[in-house]
Amino acid sequence: MNREPTDFPLARFDLATLRIFLTVIDTGSIRSASESLNLSPSAISRRLAELESNFGQPFFIRHSRGVEVSEAGHVMASKARDIFAAIGGAHAELNRLSSGEAGSLLLSANGSAFVNGLAQDLKAFTDLYPHIGIELFEQISPKVVASVVSKQTELGLISRTFRLPTEIDCTRYCTDRLVLAVPQGHDLASQPGATLADMSSYPSIGVIEGSSMTRLIRRVSVLGSSEFTYRYMANTNEVARILVANGHGIAILPEQFVRPYERAMPIVAVPILETWAEREISLIQRTDVTLSKTAALFRAFLLDRAAAVSSFA
Repeated sequence: MNREPTDFPLARFDLATLRIFLTVIDTGSIRSASESLNLSPSAISRRLAELESNFGQPFFIRHSRGVEVSEAGHVMASKARDIFAAIGGAHAELNRLSSGEAGSLLLSANGSAFVNGLAQDLKAFTDLYPHIGIELFEQISPKVVASVVSKQTELGLISRTFRLPTEIDCTRYCTDRLVLAVPQGHDLASQPGATLADMSSYPSIGVIEGSSMTRLIRRVSVLGSSEFTYRYMANTNEVARILVANGHGIAILPEQFVRPYERAMPIVAVPILETWAEREISLIQRTDVTLSKTAALFRAFLLDRAAAVSSFA
């Protein structure tokens, strides 16, 4: 008579016996399993008999030529393989977790980082480590710094154009170049380049008061004694680009927000002939906080990718 599930003797159920059971099935006989496992045939027979007794089912039909797997034996073999697959999966997942190859990461970055390689690097990283979930926050650089300082995020990417708190560690990720975006037909559109002084006599469009780029332009304007004022203040680089394309003024924007759109929109990217137009995009973290294994893995991946790009260039 079959046992009820509540009567199953778990204390006498072990994985070693299940492994012996599957080896007998896979090798086709107790003798072959004995040679494979370096166990005596009698020890294997005793294990099989205990397994059948525990489940109250005959898993083998025994005859003079050896053993034949019963219908119950085939069912048991399928479930046993599921058990070992589940254990193998748990082992792999725990290994990924301990190595940082599984888990989650909060990342804060400014828009310039995304268009200068971060979007591609994120895709490569998630393809390589599919068990890591990354939650992204696009913010202006000062807010990225604030999120890292407050430990809301472990890592951040910023345009390094302003003084950073002493508790922030900064490592170069890539370079971001600013250009002057002007409408087609504008006075400056055909020029080989422009300076801040050249721009100061034209209506200008800014992007987010308080952003690293706006702070940089205001500081450079003051130092250069150039009167640079904004007619409009857009919330995003994309909105500023649309305003320029429709003739509302000129705008200083990251090059990757302008160059790819010159054919699709009536807009021209004019080089800025001053050193401040080249900015460093930096990867930041707190100096006094040890990164999680997942964050450390991601940081190393980004910097390796950045080094590969630099060496290729």
